[in-house]
Amino acid sequence: MIYLTNDTLDQAVYFELRGREPRKTGNGIEQLYFGLLGNGVHEVAVTLKSMRGCVEVVFGRSELFCFVEEDALRKMLGEMVTGETMH
Repeated sequence: MIYLTNDTLDQAVYFELRGREPRKTGNGIEQLYFGLLGNGVHEVAVTLKSMRGCVEVVFGRSELFCFVEEDALRKMLGEMVTGETMH
């Protein structure tokens, strides 16, 4: 579990990595990461796709985003993947 920030109610917002999978594409290898993003009350499934320094963050709707900015979380998750802090 990786702590990211606190929400507006001062609850910790975390990312829990559930799996990692390399996938071959026509241009190289894409890394897929699967996990949960949450604050202890609300959780949402997350898929991160990383290839050649670019990261796509995909998650559904959640009440979590009433308490923390979606764009800020996308940026934090992208930096986490490109900074290779996920093991």
